[in-house]
Amino acid sequence: MGAVPEGVWAVAAPARCRATAYVANADGGSVSTIDVKTTTKNPTDIFVRSGPIRVAVTPDGKTAFVANALSGTVSTINVKTRTKNPTDIDVGGAPEGVAVTPNAKTAYVTNSGSGTVSTIDVKTRTKNPADIPVGTMPVDVAVTPDGKTAFVTQQEPVGGEGSGTVGTIDVKTRTKNPAAIPVGTFPTGVGVTPDGKTAFVANSGSGTVSTIDVKTRTKDPTDIPVGAVPINVAVTPDGKTAFVANFGSGTVSTIDVKTRTKDPTDIPVGAQPIGVAVTPDGKTAYVTNHASGTVSTIDVKTRTENPTDIALGAQPNGLAVTPCRR
Repeated sequence: MGAVPEGVWAVAAPARCRATAYVANADGGSVSTIDVKTTTKNPTDIFVRSGPIRVAVTPDGKTAFVANALSGTVSTINVKTRTKNPTDIDVGGAPEGVAVTPNAKTAYVTNSGSGTVSTIDVKTRTKNPADIPVGTMPVDVAVTPDGKTAFVTQQEPVGGEGSGTVGTIDVKTRTKNPAAIPVGTFPTGVGVTPDGKTAFVANSGSGTVSTIDVKTRTKDPTDIPVGAVPINVAVTPDGKTAFVANFGSGTVSTIDVKTRTKDPTDIPVGAQPIGVAVTPDGKTAYVTNHASGTVSTIDVKTRTENPTDIALGAQPNGLAVTPCRR
């Protein structure tokens, strides 16, 4: 399941913001947008390139970056006008994960086919000519809230078992720490808590979530069992709860961040949930259902799913919620 890991981290919203969810439709080569307040989809999708996998929005809410796995490119969309820049940005092979630094200066893109991470200057839309070599098949990336470190999930195939690691990159120097952090099998999504202390990693091959101490780069020895084939994880803006999309069981698990305990009752959603994001106000979790072609919404406080899902394009994958619609 490493080819389609999705999800996103949420950022705090300014007052009076109107949030919008951006969803990558992998099979349709498009991005759908949903008004978070009304939960209505814009009837006109935005066409990008083939195989869009994941979306990240800049912290200022102005630009959406879309990783197009099948074309080896990144598209950018003006959030205000909903228009794609006509010139896409060439990156490495099979780009999957994308994240923007908190200062909105740099976009990080994992190239699963190249074993590298590309960095893009947000303002000029130019890629640094030197990609950063990382581990085998880098899938997802998340940047710590202080902007110092990028965490990259890597599916290291060892003896055919898909043993996984997490690599870390120093954002300032663009250098990867030579010592990778072992986690579960086939790690896909990664998210960092708002306080910057803990990274949560969804291990799709193990049915678990690993947690890593950001400061010491050490993994907690006990992983957290969740549903089948967990693909991605997102942490609420208050840092209290991690939401995990379980692709294989059609559910979402929730984990108490402080105690590292999973709620015993998972939340049923659509078929093959793959991406998860939490709105900036922390009230709603959005979940993309890959096989259903829909998005489910979950009330964070009550852990209940809205019975009416939102219909989207073919094979929705990653999603991001803007901090504000400008």
